Amino acid sequence: MAHILSKEIPYTFKDPSLLDHRSFVGGKWVEGSKGDTFSVYDPADNQKVWDIADLDREDVKGAIEAAHTAFKSFKKSLHRERRWLMRRWADLIRENADDLAAICSLELGKPFKESLVTVKYGTDFLDWFESAIERQYGETIPAAKGDNRIFTVRQPQGVVVAITPWNSPIAMITRKVGAAIAAGNTVVCKPAPETPLCAIAIAKLFERAGGPPGVLNIVTTSAGKAADVGKEFTENKLVRHLSFTGSTAVGRYLHAECAKTFKKTSLELGGNAPFIVFGDANLEKAAEGLISSKFRSSGQTCVCANRIFIHSSIVETFASLLAKKVQDTFHFASVWDPKCNFGPLYSFKAFEKIDVQIKDAISKGAEIVYGGPEKNSQWGPNFCPPTILKGGNKDMLFMQQETFGPLAFLVSFETDEEVIEMANDTDAGLAAYIFTEDISRVWRISEELEAGMVGVRVGLISACEQPFGGIKDSGTGREGGRDALDEYTEVKSITVGI
Repeated sequence: MAHILSKEIPYTFKDPSLLDHRSFVGGKWVEGSKGDTFSVYDPADNQKVWDIADLDREDVKGAIEAAHTAFKSFKKSLHRERRWLMRRWADLIRENADDLAAICSLELGKPFKESLVTVKYGTDFLDWFESAIERQYGETIPAAKGDNRIFTVRQPQGVVVAITPWNSPIAMITRKVGAAIAAGNTVVCKPAPETPLCAIAIAKLFERAGGPPGVLNIVTTSAGKAADVGKEFTENKLVRHLSFTGSTAVGRYLHAECAKTFKKTSLELGGNAPFIVFGDANLEKAAEGLISSKFRSSGQTCVCANRIFIHSSIVETFASLLAKKVQDTFHFASVWDPKCNFGPLYSFKAFEKIDVQIKDAISKGAEIVYGGPEKNSQWGPNFCPPTILKGGNKDMLFMQQETFGPLAFLVSFETDEEVIEMANDTDAGLAAYIFTEDISRVWRISEELEAGMVGVRVGLISACEQPFGGIKDSGTGREGGRDALDEYTEVKSITVGI
């Protein structure tokens, strides 16, 4: 692969054709009209991976038009035809799982072992949507007056724009694009500029699965063109739905701009998840759950535990137990080493944010229990080890800033009322976690927490069948499960006089 990639990697691709620098528009592999490119870098060493086609606003407009043309026929496709398309697509992803995982590791810096799990998670969505396609039912409604009959049908919306993030470049595509296509829509997907190769490979497999031209379009653009391309997405009247995962600031802008042309939006935005361990909790399970929630993908997921509240009666015991389990759990090595289960951050910018939060917490009385702010250069310029601090309080930066990194700040509390108030004292409302053996407390706290998703005695809550999404500044709409298909359809009521 050295002659294709810009750097050597210790992996041989079974199907090198999955690697491409072009975008996919209207069933054709295309360069940008101006011939511009941008570079993708490997976070493990900051070396260039490849140069990718950099499309501009006019190119993206053409992709939207191609999707609109394809929608005219695709919206009439039978549910069962779409079901078989999804099945073939998922099967091809499974067959090429190793290559897709290698691409993910290459452009995201995720350990290869973890990348394989990510690919599996991505196919789970296609499997679930495939099984649900033929269950998009309408309903009959008794008429209140007159000799009428009322019934409803669900219909696809049209062209969907999907803007996907870098931190889960395969599953975020299948979660958005899979649901939209399953419901009968056509899609223009813009992957994050950090991870376009995963999107390109997924499109290659969609094409091989027999996906009709224009149903899925992948447009790769650099960060410098994001604002201009975003205007095309929000202003173009052919776009009927915009789905975005990313920062709250960008999501707020897109939501406001889409309102001008009454587009539907589904927005999965920033989180600041509380993780609450009560005095009666099973501490072994709580520590294991926190490791899964906080340190998975080096802490770079939107549902990561961010503010960790531990009852004062157990905080010292829990801190020691957590440190021991972290030390026993993670193996640092090259991301290509099959034993490696903890990789670098996606950029040095992410490391700098973490460093600021650690120094702020220490200056305000926090104490490092495990790890530390220094970098371990042996594992690359963007590597940050798992770090645990105790003595956190409400005046520290991490309480209002999403860390997005492997830092566990422990904050003690005394009463249920106190911890609920602290947990809800944020504009975010994506995920929350509680560990307790009291069933009454389970129900009461779960209902009082201001979050779209609550994990009770579990640290991993993401699942293909789950309605995934938040409240408050964490966005609108739901992805995954039956709710995802509903997001991409319109309900039409039909009244028939007898």
